[in-house]
Amino acid sequence: MKAVDYKIIGIKCDNPSCDFKDNSVKLEDYPLWLNRPCPKCGQSLLTKEDLETIKIIIWIVNIINWVTKPFMFLFKNKKTKNYSVEMNGTGSVNFKRID
Repeated sequence: MKAVDYKIIGIKCDNPSCDFKDNSVKLEDYPLWLNRPCPKCGQSLLTKEDLETIKIIIWIVNIINWVTKPFMFLFKNKKTKNYSVEMNGTGSVNFKRID
């Protein structure tokens, strides 16, 4: 059991007027998508800033899980909460609760 878990998949265009997305892209393939142009509008699909932010999020999750591991028995029956993370190419993130 972990305090925090993540599932990072898919890639989408950050252009608000473009609807391109590919949910088959896996996290380990993200470096292949760095600065690749969107097939619909040409905007970069994954910026260096967003890729670095993803790496930081994973690092933080791993630290939280390492620190909380000895205390997880206290949270055995707690309900999980799910969030999506939206990014826009600048490296900033927007967390949205998924109910």
